[in-house]
Amino acid sequence: MIIKVSRKTSSQYGNKIVNAFDYVLPDLDSSLVYAELSGEHGEIKTAKRSRIYYILEGEGQFVTNEDKIFVEKDDVIVVPPNTSYNYKAINSILKILLFMELFYVKKSKKK
Repeated sequence: MIIKVSRKTSSQYGNKIVNAFDYVLPDLDSSLVYAELSGEHGEIKTAKRSRIYYILEGEGQFVTNEDKIFVEKDDVIVVPPNTSYNYKAINSILKILLFMELFYVKKSKKK
């Protein structure tokens, strides 16, 4: 089965640094997020699955306790499960696609 989601059904969120659209893919228990960053995202932590970032445009840096990695257009970054990290734009807007687990917790079905 082919799944289609559109900007009309996505959830927009953000602040002064991040403008993002969350495209929920419930059949895959995942989200695809398009985001534009103009500064530092702030520290976050992956859950049980890796997060995969594709850099669409701009330059940035991903930082963990062990690594500082420079990124630019067409790079792919994979952040392993249970990893604290931060990322930021450098000198411009950083545009990314992020494939990750769903933001919300699934509700159990009542019997």
